[in-house]
Amino acid sequence: MTDNFALHAGQTLDDILDRMSGHDTLSDLDFDLVDGVLTVEFDSGGTLILNRQEAARQIWLASPEGPAHFSYDAQRAAWIDARNGDELYATLSRILSTQLGASVVL
Repeated sequence: MTDNFALHAGQTLDDILDRMSGHDTLSDLDFDLVDGVLTVEFDSGGTLILNRQEAARQIWLASPEGPAHFSYDAQRAAWIDARNGDELYATLSRILSTQLGASVVL
Protein backbone atom coordinates (compact mmCIF):
# COMPACT_ATOMS: atom_id res chain seq x y z
CA MET A 1 0.00 0.00 0.00
CA THR A 2 1.29 3.43 -0.82
CA ASP A 3 0.84 6.58 1.22
CA ASN A 4 -2.71 7.00 -0.02
CA PHE A 5 -4.62 5.08 2.63
CA ALA A 6 -8.02 6.59 1.80
CA LEU A 7 -7.75 5.56 -1.86
CA HIS A 8 -6.65 2.00 -1.04
CA ALA A 9 -9.30 1.53 1.65
CA GLY A 10 -11.96 2.96 -0.67
CA GLN A 11 -10.94 0.59 -3.45
CA THR A 12 -11.17 -2.32 -1.02
CA LEU A 13 -14.68 -1.33 0.07
CA ASP A 14 -15.71 -0.92 -3.59
CA ASP A 15 -14.30 -4.38 -4.37
CA ILE A 16 -16.20 -5.93 -1.47
CA LEU A 17 -19.44 -4.31 -2.66
CA ASP A 18 -18.82 -5.55 -6.22
CA ARG A 19 -18.19 -9.09 -5.00
CA MET A 20 -21.30 -9.01 -2.82
CA SER A 21 -23.43 -7.61 -5.66
CA GLY A 22 -22.36 -10.46 -7.92
CA HIS A 23 -23.03 -13.22 -5.37
CA ASP A 24 -26.39 -15.02 -5.83
CA THR A 25 -26.53 -16.08 -2.17
CA LEU A 26 -26.50 -12.41 -1.11
CA SER A 27 -29.19 -11.19 -3.51
CA ASP A 28 -31.85 -10.89 -0.78
CA LEU A 29 -29.69 -8.74 1.51
CA ASP A 30 -29.88 -4.98 1.76
CA PHE A 31 -26.41 -3.48 1.39
CA ASP A 32 -24.99 -0.19 0.27
CA LEU A 33 -21.81 1.86 0.30
CA VAL A 34 -22.15 5.55 1.17
CA ASP A 35 -19.30 7.91 2.06
CA GLY A 36 -16.85 5.10 2.83
CA VAL A 37 -19.29 3.11 4.98
CA LEU A 38 -20.52 -0.28 3.76
CA THR A 39 -23.65 -1.44 5.55
CA VAL A 40 -25.23 -4.91 5.25
CA GLU A 41 -28.57 -5.66 6.89
CA PHE A 42 -29.50 -9.28 7.54
CA ASP A 43 -33.06 -10.63 7.59
CA SER A 44 -32.38 -11.76 11.17
CA GLY A 45 -32.07 -8.12 12.18
CA GLY A 46 -28.29 -8.12 12.49
CA THR A 47 -26.10 -5.57 10.77
CA LEU A 48 -22.57 -5.63 9.42
CA ILE A 49 -20.77 -2.29 9.02
CA LEU A 50 -17.37 -1.74 7.41
CA ASN A 51 -15.74 1.68 7.36
CA ARG A 52 -12.33 3.21 6.98
CA GLN A 53 -10.70 4.87 9.96
CA GLU A 54 -8.17 7.25 8.45
CA ALA A 55 -6.54 8.33 11.73
CA ALA A 56 -5.82 4.69 12.63
CA ARG A 57 -5.16 3.71 8.99
CA GLN A 58 -7.49 0.73 9.42
CA ILE A 59 -10.74 -0.69 8.14
CA TRP A 60 -13.08 -1.29 11.04
CA LEU A 61 -15.77 -3.96 11.10
CA ALA A 62 -18.81 -4.13 13.35
CA SER A 63 -20.75 -7.37 12.97
CA PRO A 64 -22.85 -9.89 14.90
CA GLU A 65 -19.49 -11.50 15.85
CA GLY A 66 -18.28 -8.25 17.40
CA PRO A 67 -15.76 -5.61 16.34
CA ALA A 68 -12.55 -6.09 14.38
CA HIS A 69 -9.86 -3.72 13.12
CA PHE A 70 -7.93 -4.52 9.95
CA SER A 71 -4.56 -3.02 9.03
CA TYR A 72 -2.98 -3.43 5.63
CA ASP A 73 -0.04 -5.85 5.56
CA ALA A 74 2.03 -5.09 2.47
CA GLN A 75 3.99 -8.35 2.71
CA ARG A 76 0.79 -10.38 2.59
CA ALA A 77 -0.98 -7.87 0.31
CA ALA A 78 -4.04 -8.17 2.55
CA TRP A 79 -6.02 -6.44 5.28
CA ILE A 80 -5.28 -8.34 8.50
CA ASP A 81 -7.21 -8.33 11.79
CA ALA A 82 -4.96 -6.76 14.42
CA ARG A 83 -6.38 -9.05 17.11
CA ASN A 84 -6.30 -12.54 15.59
CA GLY A 85 -4.44 -12.31 12.26
CA ASP A 86 -7.45 -13.23 10.11
CA GLU A 87 -7.75 -11.74 6.63
CA LEU A 88 -10.63 -9.33 5.87
CA TYR A 89 -12.22 -11.26 2.99
CA ALA A 90 -12.04 -14.54 4.90
CA THR A 91 -13.64 -12.89 7.93
CA LEU A 92 -16.45 -11.42 5.84
CA SER A 93 -17.01 -14.76 4.10
CA ARG A 94 -17.27 -16.52 7.48
CA ILE A 95 -19.70 -13.96 8.92
CA LEU A 96 -21.91 -13.96 5.83
CA SER A 97 -21.92 -17.77 5.70
CA THR A 98 -22.88 -17.98 9.37
CA GLN A 99 -25.63 -15.39 9.08
CA LEU A 100 -27.13 -16.90 5.93
CA GLY A 101 -26.60 -20.58 6.68
CA ALA A 102 -24.99 -21.05 3.25
CA SER A 103 -21.45 -20.98 1.96
CA VAL A 104 -20.31 -17.52 0.88
CA VAL A 105 -16.82 -16.89 -0.46
CA LEU A 106 -15.92 -13.34 -1.41
